[in-house]
Amino acid sequence: MPGEDTSRKAAKSHLHPKQRISHTKSRNGCYKCKQRRVKCDEVRPICNACSVRGDDCVYPSPGGARERERDERRRQRPVSRGPSSESIRTDTQRVPFRPLSFKFSAPEERQIIGPSLNMGDLNLLQHFILHTSKKMTLHKIKTEVWERVFLDLATTNDFLMHLVLALAGADILITEKSNPSLSWSPSLHSIMEHHQQGLAGLQEALCATVEPDAEALLAGSMLVVGFAFASLEIKDLDPSMGTSQDSSLRGSSTPLQIQWLHLVRGVTSIMGQFWSTLRRCRLRSLLFFNNANDDWKLCETEIHSDVVQLNPNIKSKRLRKFALGANHALLDLRDICTALHDSENFEGSETSLSNATPRSDHSGQTSLSACEQAIDVVESLYMRILYVLHMKPLNPHSPSPTDLEIQFDLEDAALSAWPHDLSEEFISILDSRHGHVDPLLLGVCLTILAHLYSTIAILEDVWYLGKTCDGEIYKINALIHGLGDERLIRLIEWIVDLIEG
Repeated sequence: MPGEDTSRKAAKSHLHPKQRISHTKSRNGCYKCKQRRVKCDEVRPICNACSVRGDDCVYPSPGGARERERDERRRQRPVSRGPSSESIRTDTQRVPFRPLSFKFSAPEERQIIGPSLNMGDLNLLQHFILHTSKKMTLHKIKTEVWERVFLDLATTNDFLMHLVLALAGADILITEKSNPSLSWSPSLHSIMEHHQQGLAGLQEALCATVEPDAEALLAGSMLVVGFAFASLEIKDLDPSMGTSQDSSLRGSSTPLQIQWLHLVRGVTSIMGQFWSTLRRCRLRSLLFFNNANDDWKLCETEIHSDVVQLNPNIKSKRLRKFALGANHALLDLRDICTALHDSENFEGSETSLSNATPRSDHSGQTSLSACEQAIDVVESLYMRILYVLHMKPLNPHSPSPTDLEIQFDLEDAALSAWPHDLSEEFISILDSRHGHVDPLLLGVCLTILAHLYSTIAILEDVWYLGKTCDGEIYKINALIHGLGDERLIRLIEWIVDLIEG
């Protein structure tokens, strides 16, 4: 029956399963073919299957069982698709270095890049950013202007950058004595080169036919003034100027640095020319001084009295000596000028204030007027200083009193602006080329100059002021002693005692 035949065929099929085509098993094929369960043709070093697929072809070692086990473990680890470190080292030696290729539009004007950076200039710029800009003033707001605005202007004005680098170099030369950690110091030649290029650029900007950038001109002027004061302490700045302490006042040259007075007067005049614009510029905070006025006249009697009520926080020996002797020194200056005015005698190097005989000379009268005007400048500065020293401290019970608060108020009195207030006649008397001036009159002018320097000498916390004038005061002292006039010697010795502490 058909049903029975079907059952027998099914049983027979169950007892005898279908046979696969037999073939010789390969035990030496590559690991990749074994993993894929395909027959490997065992072509070495790369079988055809791995060659077609682009796989790594690895064969087992023809060793014993231990080696086969090691090969089996190696086969079971995942195969890295990246290059080995050895191949990287090998390939790096063969691949040439190629710069990055950028696609950008060329500038309208060709910019020439130097073959190398000037590391000296970079060091100067770094010093200005980290140090010089932070100590140009004691005022926090004004310090921010020096730190940010000056550098911003210097990035677009080459002459300002030169002046910035010159001022930083002067700072290094002056402060390196007290800061031995500085491992680098610029040459004086490079500093002066920057200063001269900056001055030339400033002069060119002043003479430009287009509308000048008043903000840049003011920044340049303030950098020049700072350098002018700082230069007083840089030794051998001008080898053409004498360095010997010659007692004669008629030499062809003088050890005093006088030319900087002309420079300061010239650049500070920029403020008057562009005052309306500068009041609104980013440097405006540098133009205002709260104590640069005549408020001292409100308590003039108290300031002129011999009873000195000093701020108890004053620790500076210079400030205390100044407060105790300023009034007497000012009176002696007035008396000397009055004696010269009454005598009107400026002839002969042996003339003294006690035996002067009358002489009529219009130029002598003009010179005396210049001296009297300079003494007025001294008096105004002295009164501002004494007025500040009479101010009550903000915190009289501070456990560690400091002079910083007093120095802050003294800086606000604009004490360093006095070169602009002097007359050309007075400065010409001090100039070494003014050889026909009577020695005694020149001695009085030098004494007045020493008193003006004393107003800067007390600003000890501002690096480019303070002690920068000490050397000039010592030079004046040597010149005055060469004259032999006791009254002038007494006046100059008070200032020398002041700076010696």
